[in-house]
Amino acid sequence: MSKGRRMSNSKIFLKLIKYTWRASPLTFSALIVASLLFSVLRYSEIVVLQSLFSNILEVVKGSPYDIMIKPILAILIILILNPVGEWLEFLAQGYFWRRGNGYMQSLYHDRINRMDLIDYEDVENFDDFKKASLGNGEAPNGIRVIVQILFLYIPFILITSLYMISIKPMLVFAIVLIFIPVLISELIKMSNNYDFEDKIANRRRKTEYFESCIVSKENFKETLINGAFNYFYSLFVDSNKEFSKAYVHVKNKLLKVAIVMRIINTLGYLCVLALLVYYLYNGSISVSQFGAIYYSIEKITSMLKGLIEDIGEALVGISSTSFLIRFLNEEKEIEREEELSKADDIELRDVSFKYPNAKEKSLSNINLRIKKGTSLAIVGENGSGKSTLTKIIMGLYNPSQGVVQYGDKNIINYSNSSKFSNISAVFQNFIKYKLPAEDNIKISNISSQDSIENASSGINLSFNDLKINNETILSREFGGQELSGGEWQRIAIARGLYRPHDLIVLDEPTAAIDPIEEANVFSTFKKLSDDKTCIFVTHRLGSTQIADKIVVMENGEIVEEGTNQELIDLKGKYYHLLESQAKWYER
Repeated sequence: MSKGRRMSNSKIFLKLIKYTWRASPLTFSALIVASLLFSVLRYSEIVVLQSLFSNILEVVKGSPYDIMIKPILAILIILILNPVGEWLEFLAQGYFWRRGNGYMQSLYHDRINRMDLIDYEDVENFDDFKKASLGNGEAPNGIRVIVQILFLYIPFILITSLYMISIKPMLVFAIVLIFIPVLISELIKMSNNYDFEDKIANRRRKTEYFESCIVSKENFKETLINGAFNYFYSLFVDSNKEFSKAYVHVKNKLLKVAIVMRIINTLGYLCVLALLVYYLYNGSISVSQFGAIYYSIEKITSMLKGLIEDIGEALVGISSTSFLIRFLNEEKEIEREEELSKADDIELRDVSFKYPNAKEKSLSNINLRIKKGTSLAIVGENGSGKSTLTKIIMGLYNPSQGVVQYGDKNIINYSNSSKFSNISAVFQNFIKYKLPAEDNIKISNISSQDSIENASSGINLSFNDLKINNETILSREFGGQELSGGEWQRIAIARGLYRPHDLIVLDEPTAAIDPIEEANVFSTFKKLSDDKTCIFVTHRLGSTQIADKIVVMENGEIVEEGTNQELIDLKGKYYHLLESQAKWYER
């Protein structure tokens, strides 16, 4: 995963415009129309009120009352249209946020789906994911504010400023004193917010993790039995203090800036009032103009305040969204989207692999050929590289060096969807989905009408024996039923068998099953996957004799390979492991 640079606000803005327009062109247009309507209504109030003030003075001087009818009717129309405009704006904002948020989430989730598994092994990437996820909600809100700035605030402020310039140009300069300081303050806030989120993401993730060790269902059992509540609570408190300390430091800095800018802002407002009084005193403006200008200043000040607050909200939103935009736009090599056959020989040539930030290689100089339709057992002690090798074979990891080929095709050049089609796997740490029992098995092909019977019967999985049916939720959390570890393993194995495959991998998924049952499961897999390529990873060597070929791993290297009998006759690593395990069952 490439590390993107900080993007400019203009690029983020253009990207957001594109994304939010794609989310819903109709809603985008509706928000623009509603914003323009409000802008026109606000300015119309000023014009109509000046006309009303002028006519009132004329009536006082003896003019007929009927000259009041038009401005009064205009005010009534504005009063009626105002709630209509507010209602349209409210609807437009709501739909705009929901559509935009949903679309941005879909982009984020799609980007996650296209990531490589190795990205999750790099701690910096976790921080990037966390920061990018913050932008999901902020993105549409930020662009919504920007649309309203462009089509509500700016048109109103510009046309009202022109109105004031036509009367007294100096008034506009005084209004600038109101606007500029707070804008500077918000720009400083945006910069500090970006830097804060960029630096604190790792601390935020740690704080959330320590809290999960206390309150999450998955961790509560061991936390309780180990009496570790106080330990994790102290870690949570200390981590939260560090987070709060950084947060308070940023807020104190921003508060000092805000106080200075607010003083300048207040001085600007006082200057405007002083000028108005001065112009009225020397006769430069009439009483009706004074009333209209004072009202317009109140309006424009209110709009400026709203504009500044919204700019601040937009800038903060953009600073958070920048992480998401950067994440969405990270360059990724173009990969081929086409059929990649798994029904061919698999070959690894001079393959080495090292995890991010690791000092030593996990695999070194692996050369291996797996003939199509055969079974391979990978054995070795813990940490020997068995699981890493299977991930390399399946394409979950790309080798740091060397080549993995299906047939004559180097799989590194293909997309994830191409690499993983027609591959099935069952891992040791399989997922216990809190879903109906049938969906747990059909998860890889949920719309399939094929029965789960073939996948479940071969491994002695019977819903009747488990006292569940296809619709039973496998979680008490959602009103269903919990299964034992061994029962869950059968569900997971049935899931692996159900998925269409030409290559299937069992990476030690049978830890909760006794050795005899494990051997039966492997035999069943081999039988049900006839003419398919099967790979078994196990630490129980009694199950490996069914495999056509066995490779023995040690310190990330293949130290022996051959059939069960060949390796026994060799009397090497495999033989000594087999002998040591045989003692487990001696009485």
